[in-house]
Amino acid sequence: MYLLHPKQLEVIKSKARFKVVRAGRRSGKTILETEEMILHGAAKDDRPIFYIAPTQVQARDIVWEIMRKRLNNVAEFNEQRLEIRLKTSKGGLSLIKLAGWENRENFRGKPAYRIVFDEVDTLKDFFIGWQEIFRPALIDYGGFATFIGTPKKENPNLRRLEKIAQTDKDYACFHFTSLDNPYLPQAEKDKAKAELDYDTYRQEILAEYLDNAGSLFHYDALVDVFSNSIVKEGGLYMTVDIADDGSDKTIFSFWEGLEEYKREEFARLNTEGVIAKIREYAAHDRIPYSHIAVDAIGIGAGVASSSLLDGIIGFKSSYAPIKTDMNIVLLPNVGYRKDAPLVSDYKNLRSQCVFELAGLINNHEIASRCTGQRKECIIEELSNYQDASQGDGKRMATQKEDIKDIIGHSPDASDTWIMRMYFVVKSRATKEQDPIIERVRTEQKMRFEYNKKNQPLNSAR
Repeated sequence: MYLLHPKQLEVIKSKARFKVVRAGRRSGKTILETEEMILHGAAKDDRPIFYIAPTQVQARDIVWEIMRKRLNNVAEFNEQRLEIRLKTSKGGLSLIKLAGWENRENFRGKPAYRIVFDEVDTLKDFFIGWQEIFRPALIDYGGFATFIGTPKKENPNLRRLEKIAQTDKDYACFHFTSLDNPYLPQAEKDKAKAELDYDTYRQEILAEYLDNAGSLFHYDALVDVFSNSIVKEGGLYMTVDIADDGSDKTIFSFWEGLEEYKREEFARLNTEGVIAKIREYAAHDRIPYSHIAVDAIGIGAGVASSSLLDGIIGFKSSYAPIKTDMNIVLLPNVGYRKDAPLVSDYKNLRSQCVFELAGLINNHEIASRCTGQRKECIIEELSNYQDASQGDGKRMATQKEDIKDIIGHSPDASDTWIMRMYFVVKSRATKEQDPIIERVRTEQKMRFEYNKKNQPLNSAR
């Protein structure tokens, strides 16, 4: 057995069912993982243990080689399947299976006593895989799981797990740094501090969370959307994201005020099918057509222009933003207008709605009853939006195609939320602007009278 340092021993000794371990580079994560798997595998017969690395190659290159050296005389190795049959203290065998996250579907329906997830913040769609594949795998044995890694600001799964641990007593959290490893030479610790930039040192060595400075959505607030309680005001709304070619899923999102109370998804709906569903839902939930927005691209254009749906809103990302702000810099005696013009500093309508959504979410003013995979997709998609403004005075959010490249699929789950913001922005551009308009008009009139009064004096000078 390797000699474990005190921070590693805290994790080993913990009886928590789910352990979240945030640790720095070269802090002893890999040794901790292997010792924990061996300890539990050798204690009793027939204990399936899974080790999930970011990739199959990493599982082989890192843990497999350590296991071969560590268990050379007490285990049987199948290198092709990355499986280890470990002799137990009872005279039987336990299975330790290594795999990459890309092969997670192979574990569907297979029971496990313990699962170790390595470098959790590099695992894409982690919570979907955890909830749909691996969490059910622990039911037969009443099993355990360890989530371990160094934090990454772009994919904060560890941070999410620590948030869950705040209210779930089955979880325990542990944090140690590279400096806590007494077996790491002091010269290397000093060199890292001297050579690494400040943020890299904090993240990689101290295992601290770094906020993504350009992120529009605060991650904790985004997660809180699904537990928020808000006052539901403003009536009922429906937003519809229509699959581009009719072969993907069309998503119907239902809102009472700013709470999404229901979501329905259908595969392979054509134009007529989408129209029929909108009419059916509008009648059943008593949603006015003027409170319905559809993605008016592809077959959505036919839906938005249908005579059967007079009054619904056709939403296009490329539309010009809605002018909601007042221009109060006009010179009264030069460019004075009777009605103060409205302006906007957004690149397009989609960017305007994304920024609006971020503001409401960050202030905990939006709620959703979505659960499971739908919830995880929305969190993943929105957490990747950043301020992508290009210095031309127009605010712009990350484009949809760029989000698609980052997450590997089209961000359709959150598009219905973005469309919901159309009605929020539109309302602010109309009735909510009345007091502002009146105030600006009054101010401009005063400036006009002042300039008119002083005009003879200015001319005489």
